[in-house]
Amino acid sequence: MRTACVHIPAFAVAVERRANPMLVGQPLVVLERSAVFDAAPELPEVRPGLGARKAKALAPHAVFLEADHARYRAASDALLDALERVAPLVEPLALGAAYADVAGLQGHYADEFALAGALTEAVRAATGLLPAAGIAGSKFAAWVAASSVDPGEAGIVPPGREREFLRDKGIELVLLRSDQDRLFPELIDRLDLLALRTLGEIAALPRPALEAQFGKTVGGRLWELASGIDCEPLRPRRPDELLAERVSFDAPVVATEALVAASKQIVGRLARRLDGRSARRMHLQLLADERIVWERLETFREPAGDERRMLLLLKTRLSLLELPQAVDTVAVTLSGIGNELAKQARLFTDTQQNLNQIGEAIRQLRARYGRDVVGRVMEVDPWSRHPEERSVLVPYDA
Repeated sequence: MRTACVHIPAFAVAVERRANPMLVGQPLVVLERSAVFDAAPELPEVRPGLGARKAKALAPHAVFLEADHARYRAASDALLDALERVAPLVEPLALGAAYADVAGLQGHYADEFALAGALTEAVRAATGLLPAAGIAGSKFAAWVAASSVDPGEAGIVPPGREREFLRDKGIELVLLRSDQDRLFPELIDRLDLLALRTLGEIAALPRPALEAQFGKTVGGRLWELASGIDCEPLRPRRPDELLAERVSFDAPVVATEALVAASKQIVGRLARRLDGRSARRMHLQLLADERIVWERLETFREPAGDERRMLLLLKTRLSLLELPQAVDTVAVTLSGIGNELAKQARLFTDTQQNLNQIGEAIRQLRARYGRDVVGRVMEVDPWSRHPEERSVLVPYDA
């Protein structure tokens, strides 16, 4: 399998610089709450996860901005859409990075460098950002190839040469990959203590020795990646139907009543668009000048499709909310759309006629068998440590 990786280094920084050209050439740090979310390549000492106070001490002349996740997601989605116009199967890796299955596409281009160029050009045209690309026989080798070249360039690993290609690469490339193979952050310190600084040095060790030192899962996976072995299949994204609605205010608000009123209007629209279907997830966002002030992703325990249930959840979340600033827009997006019933219909409705019929049936059974044969469960001590003491079965009183 030939796999490509397209990667935009310092993605959040690149998006911010595209939005504001005045930031080009300036050292830039993007913060999320009180920690670094992303930093410009010219600030190697400022790494994601570093506290904001320490980052400002290390880079006092840098420009610090709050993360705009809505903008980053939009740019990353545009990257994925652009890649899918070139390659049929695309798997998101992280914001600004993705894998693509390019097997069989080589015949449409002069060589794999031309294929990589088509991928990078498609992303540049769609996002205005220039990525780096790598093509290899596995996902990890493709990621390393893309991370080893500058934006606009391509790294190509010939088939069967993955181990040789990885030999002189630093071990930090394993730790930087943002997917299911992310290893523990403290691993790099332990490897450094063992004087293991390149993937080739790790691959030269016996696999059992690494498993004994780091555990079978981590040690074995580390040895495989360093040896150019990566059988992880590509998991292409599946298009998800989204239903989105929003309400904007004439002036910014902070009052819960206004937010609930807007939510009621939004939920009404969404319920009509569902048209009898249900949703599994609901994404609520409060924005100011198109920047996210607060957001929450809720997953319903059971598929929800009725207006009342969705509005109750929104009211609960908004009633407990303390906004840091006024907002001018409420946005709600439903995903996981399907035809599942939100809740199983009841066998009997609570009409007096039905209750009378049930009672008559129970009396007939009691007369036939001479004893109570229908009961109901009644809670007596729901907090008991012994399950058998939490409830009892009592005769159904017809």
